[in-house]
Amino acid sequence: MLRKAAVKGYFYPDKKEELIDFFEKNKTESKIDAFLAIVPHAGYIYSGKTAVKTLSSLNLKKKVLLIGPNHTGFGERVALYPDGEWETPFGFVRVDSELNRKLSLIPEIEEDIIAHVREHSLEVILPILHYFKKDITFSAITMMPLKYNQCVKLASDIYKQIKDEDLNIIISSDFNHYEDAETTDKKDLMAIEKILSLDTKGLYDTVFDNDISMCGIYPAIVGIEIAKRFGAKEGILIEHTHSGFVNGDFSQVVGYAGILIK
Repeated sequence: MLRKAAVKGYFYPDKKEELIDFFEKNKTESKIDAFLAIVPHAGYIYSGKTAVKTLSSLNLKKKVLLIGPNHTGFGERVALYPDGEWETPFGFVRVDSELNRKLSLIPEIEEDIIAHVREHSLEVILPILHYFKKDITFSAITMMPLKYNQCVKLASDIYKQIKDEDLNIIISSDFNHYEDAETTDKKDLMAIEKILSLDTKGLYDTVFDNDISMCGIYPAIVGIEIAKRFGAKEGILIEHTHSGFVNGDFSQVVGYAGILIK
């Protein structure tokens, strides 16, 4: 099954020459051996620099598991894209059949195209991965809201299936939405602090107790819990910013962060 790019020309340039120029201007030369990355998924004009800086600093493996939020509300609650390919401006990226096979054994996960066909949260990340790792293969999961204990169980079940795999996990999430810059910075840093210490229960409680509109909270909890089972010990903040630095409107911003976990 071929997934055609749904948001090229809107969230990111559809011409590969423009993408190459953008990636080369914003990439990081030094590499970090990390297991997991958390990157934003807004339009490249707003959060692309943070995503590129973060992913280019990751010593990227050939196989990745992408987990992001379902913004559309369509499809299964935890949706795995079936075998096939995804279109990017650089060509096509193959879904990893073996990784998909293992993930499809998990009861909470359903193979589903509908959840992915118009969803942007994973699509905007894939061109960056494709550029920096030409032969990359991947599996893609979108998530709707779950309870904390459900997230932990899902992470445990995923780990049991992929524990022998040599891969990276990429989590797609923006941070606080549509409040003033000062409030957003404060809220974002509260959540980031919990992520850097790998405290998923603290992250969950902090987000809901303080009304932090972090859209990828559930993917982040699942990803961090998997990373901990792989032996991860710490998080590294690569960059934290917000949309106001681009459009000049500090009264209503969206927060973005790039984080590596190793």
